[in-house]
Amino acid sequence: MKEIKKILICASRVSHIHNFHMPYIEYFKSRGFQVDIAVQGISESPLIDNCYNVKFTKNPFSPDNLHTVRLLKRIMSENEYDIVCSNSTLAGASARLAVMGLRKRPYYVHISHGYMFGEKSGLQSKIYLLAEKLTRNVTDSLVVMNKEDFSLAEKYKLGKKLYFIYGMGLVGERFPEISDKKRNEIRKSMGISESDKMLLCVGEFSKRKNQTAVIQALERLLKKHKNIKLVLAGDGDMLETCRKISQSLEIDRNICFLGQVKEISYLYRCSDVLVTASKMEGLPFNVMEALYCRVPVVATDIKGHSDLIENKKNGLLVSDIYTGLDEILSDENLYHSIKKNACLDERYLIENTKPELLKILDREYTEEVFA
Repeated sequence: MKEIKKILICASRVSHIHNFHMPYIEYFKSRGFQVDIAVQGISESPLIDNCYNVKFTKNPFSPDNLHTVRLLKRIMSENEYDIVCSNSTLAGASARLAVMGLRKRPYYVHISHGYMFGEKSGLQSKIYLLAEKLTRNVTDSLVVMNKEDFSLAEKYKLGKKLYFIYGMGLVGERFPEISDKKRNEIRKSMGISESDKMLLCVGEFSKRKNQTAVIQALERLLKKHKNIKLVLAGDGDMLETCRKISQSLEIDRNICFLGQVKEISYLYRCSDVLVTASKMEGLPFNVMEALYCRVPVVATDIKGHSDLIENKKNGLLVSDIYTGLDEILSDENLYHSIKKNACLDERYLIENTKPELLKILDREYTEEVFA
């Protein structure tokens, strides 16, 4: 009897699996694999055979991380996976440390969704780089998705084989167009009129995503532009802090906190500008989704953003969010020029990225199998 092949996918949060990995999980299930995941959270997807709820602590010095490594090592030892695929910094470091202790090692693929270090040599940056260096010998294939990370991975030789991909792939059919009538109805339900300018900010509320900078920029903008509404979608540790800031600035009437949104597509179709003040990114889905829906983007000039946005063509890359928003809201010709050019390169769509990533994940992959 042919032995069933097994793959383990590790990520910091279960939402990461649901947002990015389901097309790849579908592929492995179609190939007869046992598909397990190790994440913080619970998945009830029928495509996943086993979901191991594992705690990933953001503090690299926390003793909880040692427990996580031991737990992952036990899971891997008991199942003897053929393939292990990790994602993001926390899950990637813990899973690779666990693999280092195995007698029989699986084929290991690590997908970096944005390095937490760069050329600047701060203490935290050095710690994250050290973790990557310590685990590079078990990283059979390293996958990155922006130009700066590729240069860093190449410079420090962070994997045995290095690959560049155009992200995990955006599924275009999830973002259908809507009628003007539907658009106005949805905006009205959020207290946004046809004449209002709707700014959209999507992502986990965190210091890294930096929603506080967007809220503070709005307070300044409202002194010059009266018809602005900011819609924030997502949850996270900084959500309540952001609510309190908006109340203290007395601009909460101009902000709509939606919390976690399952069906995000209609928000892009209803918005006038996507704004992101993120301090660090890999290849941000919110920017890709906005561009696919032909929405102009105002974003901080950082890696990931600069891979997707050409300044003053399909968006604005800025050092100061207020300045960028003021410019695009004040100059109607600039806005319409950017909106005309706002689109997502086809290289980032799932039909193009999926075959490329499967070639890395499954060494028996062929185009015929995928078809």
